[in-house]
Amino acid sequence: MLSVLTQPPSVWLGRVDAEALAGVEAACQDHSGLLRAGLSALLDRYPGSVPSRLFGIAVAGALTGRPEEAVPVGTVSRLWWAGAQALDDLADGVGEVAGEVVTPDGKAVLLAMACGTLVPFAVIDRQPLPPEITESWRRTLLGTSIQATAGQLADLASFDSPCTWAQVIRSYRGKTGAPYGRDAVMAARLSTDDPVTLRAWRVFGELFGLLRQVANDAAHDGSGIDEDLANGTLTLLLAHALETAGPETHERLLRLRIHARRDLGARAELSEALRRPGVTSGYADRIGALRDQACALLDRLAPASDHRDLLHHLLHGSARLAVAARP
Repeated sequence: MLSVLTQPPSVWLGRVDAEALAGVEAACQDHSGLLRAGLSALLDRYPGSVPSRLFGIAVAGALTGRPEEAVPVGTVSRLWWAGAQALDDLADGVGEVAGEVVTPDGKAVLLAMACGTLVPFAVIDRQPLPPEITESWRRTLLGTSIQATAGQLADLASFDSPCTWAQVIRSYRGKTGAPYGRDAVMAARLSTDDPVTLRAWRVFGELFGLLRQVANDAAHDGSGIDEDLANGTLTLLLAHALETAGPETHERLLRLRIHARRDLGARAELSEALRRPGVTSGYADRIGALRDQACALLDRLAPASDHRDLLHHLLHGSARLAVAARP
């Protein structure tokens, strides 16, 4: 299915990587030393080889049949995600730059911020685009970066937040939906300036990112569930379990969630409760509804094509991964 991009995913990812490195070189041409080496090391450490990261390129293909026009969108996304992943790792404790372990208040923070914010703006400014598209891309990058930052901050503070389906949806739309919404809008802006259409593509991108997040929650045959419980992270699966539980079970799940951060027994018990068929079947239905909403919106936004089929394929794949964990 990924072959509809006219070249294998590895070729597109290679093109995006080359453009990202060129962006680093251009941005750092007057700054030798750790800045250039550190940014290159971040790109090496976070390779961004997930096919879904070609999302913006696929959107451009679905709209115009010319996916290559959105390679700069993929480049901005590649740099942004490397910086975001580095900051996420640092928030969990320590990070590494060029083989050197550094604390969160060290140079790794500066490099992660430069990679995720400053260099992407430099990449946009290097593109031979009409000024109005350049300005639109800059506004989109700034706005969605702020949205993603707010979502990530809410996620880090989520242990004290109400664990409801609506609350977690808002968090996911921010921390993961925003960057995919950015890619969708930037790619769509190459062919339209209609604000209603661009808003719709942003919503579609946010839904796509939301499904990518729930797929990530269930990564590694469900072990991601245990990692989230240890971190006290709000997840849609936990929210669903709490909202559909009876009063006694609800209170038990809340108690287990509190203890699961430090008590392996409580974590295992809560993990088992979340994997019970009565919980997972209802969760699968709700994830399927989100997938169907995204697919219906896509069909309204883009004409039938192989590239639109590819986006459907990625949506369905994310939904399947999200509910793949079994008891």
